[in-house]
Amino acid sequence: MTGRLRSSLVIAMLAAAALVPARAYAQAEQPAEFTSWQLPGWTFTPGVTFGWLHDTNVAVTSAPFAGSPAADNLFEMEPFGSLEFYSPRTSFSTSYQGYVRRYFTLDELNNVEQHANVSLRHRVTRRYTLFAGDAYLLSPTTDQVELNGVPFQRNGSRYDAAYAGLEARLSRTVTATVRYEFTWVDFQKKDALLNGGYVNGVHAEAARALTPRSSLGAEYTVRWATLDQGTRQLSFQDAGAVYHYQAGEQTTIDGALGVAHLIDDFNDVSRSGLYVRAGLSHRLQRATLGIDYERSYVPSFAFGGTNQSQETRGFVMMPLRRNRLYLEESAAWRRTDPLLAQELPLDSIWLHTTVGYAIQRWFRIEGYHAFSRQDVRLNNGQINRNVIGVQFVVARPVRIEQ
Repeated sequence: MTGRLRSSLVIAMLAAAALVPARAYAQAEQPAEFTSWQLPGWTFTPGVTFGWLHDTNVAVTSAPFAGSPAADNLFEMEPFGSLEFYSPRTSFSTSYQGYVRRYFTLDELNNVEQHANVSLRHRVTRRYTLFAGDAYLLSPTTDQVELNGVPFQRNGSRYDAAYAGLEARLSRTVTATVRYEFTWVDFQKKDALLNGGYVNGVHAEAARALTPRSSLGAEYTVRWATLDQGTRQLSFQDAGAVYHYQAGEQTTIDGALGVAHLIDDFNDVSRSGLYVRAGLSHRLQRATLGIDYERSYVPSFAFGGTNQSQETRGFVMMPLRRNRLYLEESAAWRRTDPLLAQELPLDSIWLHTTVGYAIQRWFRIEGYHAFSRQDVRLNNGQINRNVIGVQFVVARPVRIEQ
């Protein structure tokens, strides 16, 4: 692999990662790490999940010419806990979830994965609302990070995404949002494909209500990436129009269309192209559904190192507080087509399914399935991984008296 290939993959990963805080904030209704009870006041929820799983590709590699990737059974235990506060003006939540995995045969692959999240939203006045949050992930494999342009490997990955901002109602019909984002990515083993770095960014949006259900506005985003231990800088900007429509009390449609511009001084590259986003969410009495699509035509590294980058995400969430029998499903598909011949073309798919039944409010049994696939569109270049099994969850929310 050349140095150009390594750098382009790092840029692809970080530029895509910089989009995560904005999406996480805009799509707050998507499945969380575990169920939030959203009770008034302070609530502490300790718990543990344990179960037996089967991993069909423990090394996260493509299938050999003869045979299948190495597989193994494993025991997994997941201690977790959350602390939440809800009031008419303030919502705060913080959570931690750890994964301790012990393989039956390949014990050298035993590992620990960690997730931590914190979010705060406070309505300062009738016109102004502050929000902030942070998400941290430590994973033994890159296929669990779900970042655009990153090849699947058994390589320890660390990822942190923080954001903070302000929502303002400037008048009866005009609203505005300003958000700062910081994304950091690092890897346990530095190699020709993966290195690390960080991205700073600012996003601003203003919209005017056209009708009680629809609004039209404009957005602008600028980001600066620092890569390869500070030796390389990259900047890119997005500017376009946004549209929001409330199709009904339970249905929301969002869209964006604009122009993106990249400056890469290291390779003396400056490119511009169109981008488009569209999203739909719908709330049923006992479930929430959503789907999002994004396509970028910027022929450069900042959008997955590609001439054309596409992504589709969907989810189904049935909150435990409303259902004894529940389902959580999320799916994502990404295609990245490279501008340069030295880069890897990647098609990636992630599926996560949990079907559970609450025997008691504090005890439930779940069937779990996680599927990840990546195809570099080369000979013997497809990686498939299934993790499937049964797990038991013990958790009970505890109200904290004030």
